Amino acid sequence: MSERVLWEFPVPSTNLCSNIRFVFPGADAWILYEYFDYDDPDIVYNSGIQFYNVQAHRHSNEKFTSSLLGAYDAIVEINDSDWIEHLTKLNPKIAGFWAIRHYAIYLDSNGLFEFAASRFEILRVLEGKLKWNFLSEVENIDSKDVMK
Repeated sequence: MSERVLWEFPVPSTNLCSNIRFVFPGADAWILYEYFDYDDPDIVYNSGIQFYNVQAHRHSNEKFTSSLLGAYDAIVEINDSDWIEHLTKLNPKIAGFWAIRHYAIYLDSNGLFEFAASRFEILRVLEGKLKWNFLSEVENIDSKDVMK
């Protein structure tokens, strides 16, 4: 098992203004967050990560995380993953159809999030706090407009 860093968090996750919001209504999953930048601490920014075609996910609180998988403040892909191998044995047809990959990210005070998904996308960064209740709106939006 080895990991490859695919994306690094824009600031240290200790700069998050509050805990992240994890949303999984089915199929896709989002991690949404607000943060400030040390260079301009008076401005709050928001963004998120969308994972597509999520077939499985797991979360470990930081108190119960035995390994960070190299994912501290970064999205990593875990190669030769035992978890993906297990999921593929359970349902090779679906695992192959979605070409699932093992992604992980660890954020300070939020823990380790892992996804068996086809891909991910970083949502655009916007100035200001998250404006609306994502859970009630998720079915009516384009993923590009998540933070409006």
